[in-house]
Amino acid sequence: MNVLLMDDIRKRRHQIKDLLTKQHTVAECFTSNEFIEQVQTDDFDMVVLDMDTWKKGSSIYHYFRIGKHLEKLPVVLYNTDDDAPYLPDRARHENDRILPKPFEIESLVESV
Repeated sequence: MNVLLMDDIRKRRHQIKDLLTKQHTVAECFTSNEFIEQVQTDDFDMVVLDMDTWKKGSSIYHYFRIGKHLEKLPVVLYNTDDDAPYLPDRARHENDRILPKPFEIESLVESV
């Protein structure tokens, strides 16, 4: 499975990637520009997304309607607040997973 991982915390991103690459192909990004470029050009089976990182670029994602690009893909959204809304401009996918704060990396990898 081809997975897109977005997290702006390098240590955590590398831990997640190291565990996921045992079974999947993983492309990682940590900036909004990289994420937008990857979503629009590459073919992924799933997106693994840190909510805090998403929030930092949310206005540009809304402008480019990135949520629409993600509608057909399951998303594992982790590090969420209990009251956090889901991704705007995107209908929920039946295989989406939400992991609230605090989360364990092993649980995230199992969700994928």
